[in-house]
Formats: sequence, C-alpha cells, structure tokens
Amino acid sequence: MKKLNAQLLRMTLIVRKIMRNRYINLQELQQTVSDELIFRGMDKINCSDTTLHRDIRALKQEFGIDIRYSNAFRGYEIVDSEKTLDIDCILEPLDILTAFDAETGVPDYIIPETYSHRGTEHLPYLLQAIRGGHPVSFDYHKYSDTMVTHRAINPYAIKEWRGRWYVIGDTGHGRFKTFALDRIDGLHVSAGRFSREKDFDIIAKFKDSYGVYSSEEYPIEDIVLAFDAEDGNYLKSRPIHSSQHIISEKENEVLIGMRLRITPDFIMELLSRSWSVRIISPDSLRMRICEILKSALDRNSF
Repeated sequence: MKKLNAQLLRMTLIVRKIMRNRYINLQELQQTVSDELIFRGMDKINCSDTTLHRDIRALKQEFGIDIRYSNAFRGYEIVDSEKTLDIDCILEPLDILTAFDAETGVPDYIIPETYSHRGTEHLPYLLQAIRGGHPVSFDYHKYSDTMVTHRAINPYAIKEWRGRWYVIGDTGHGRFKTFALDRIDGLHVSAGRFSREKDFDIIAKFKDSYGVYSSEEYPIEDIVLAFDAEDGNYLKSRPIHSSQHIISEKENEVLIGMRLRITPDFIMELLSRSWSVRIISPDSLRMRICEILKSALDRNSF
C-alpha cells in the first residue's frame, strides 16, 4: 500500500507543480517532488527520470491528464487542460488519500464524514470495463419505487457527485443514462466488446449541467440570481457552475448570471440557499421555487 501511496503522491505533486509553474524542466520537477516526499516522511525517495516518466504516462492512462514536454519552451505542460472536467476534482481525493498513512489508518484528530454504502466496490470492475470496452449488466434499484430492473449498458465514464459515484453508459442506440453505483447489485462485466461512439464527448455532455442530470429534456437557459453579500462572497470563491459570472455587486447584494440546464439537482442547490437567493429570471424558475416553498410551508406550518 505504501508503494501505491508513494506513486499517487508523486503524481499529485507532478500535476500541481506543473499547474503552478508551466514549462518546468525535469530537474526542477525532480527536486520539487523529492523535497515534498521527504517532508511527507517517505523512507525511500525515488524520483529518477524513469520513475517520473512512468508517473506521467500513468496520469494520462488512469486520469486523462495529458502532460507533455515542450521542445520550444524546454519544459512540461498540461495539454488541453481546459478540456478536463476539473483537474482539482481528480487531485482532491488523491490529496486526501496520500495525506494519511494508509497502514495506520485515519488518526483520531481527523474527523471524516460518515457515509452509508456508496457502491464504491464496483469501481474497479467498471473502470476495467470502460478501459477494455466491455459491456456490463446489473440489477438496479430506484429510489422512486420498489421495483428492481435488470439493465445492460456500454459504460463510457465514471462521475462523482457529492459523495456518490455514478456510471454513464449507452443503453442502446446512443441513448445515454446515468446510474448510481450504490443502487447497483450483481454487476457483471461481459467478455465481449463494444465500439465506442467516436462523436461522444463526456465533457461536452455535462458542460451545461449541474449534478448528474444531463438529459436534453431540460433545456439550457440563461439564469440570473441575486444573493446577499455573505452568500455572494462564498459563491465567488466556490462557483455553482463553470458558466457563473458576476453581473454586479452592491453593498448588500451580489447579482450572478449563469447558463445551464435547470435540473432537479440545480433546483435542490437553490433550495439549499433559500435563505439568501432571490431569483431574477427566468420566471418559470422563480414560480417553481415558490411552489416548492409554499408546499413546504403548508406541510410544516403550525
């Protein structure tokens, strides 16, 4: 496990250093990684040319982060980083994993969130299926009813959202759906293979979405929201969506615009900020939020 932890740590350090210092040369990269490994208390430091080049290949194969050497600038850069869903979303769990000693466990001064079953035991098999182009099948339990359905998909990607993991797959004839791993039982990876659709772009599919819903049944709309100053400052540091932009700022209010699909996940996000948010447009969104809040008031009034 320590060997795996060391590699994950090296890969995390490599990406973070190149993000901060584009076109860093190999010697500087080796020195930075070595210094950090020593600081983290690693017993054996291995930052040879071969090791770092192997880590760079692994970053592309395992996480889709493409690092290349630029002959023109004599250093390393992350290629097409703007097309990556969110490099920090990849690095954050690696940071957490490598911060703790996996052999001694989480110390008592670290208080992690406690979750119930999340289906993470399916991840190795789904990743294998995605890499090898193997169809998968499973029994699926919906929260909305008690029925169990048997599903077969061609898996294309894995997505994490708020502590839950999802698999995105083609259910047939180019119809892509998202399935929560914690609702999957009896996962089977087929020995057969499928041909990926060349035009399918997972990044583009979720570009205009919030959460795990990406269906075209939810049209892309321009949205304008007002928040009080405190919440507005929080959202400036942690935007709701990549399209978020500041329209104006006043002493007691921040006006924010964005463009995305108004999905159930987005509705839930706005409801979680109901103490602060004021919906400017579209009118349909304001009416929907009002209906939900009025219904909640009726259920909870004295």
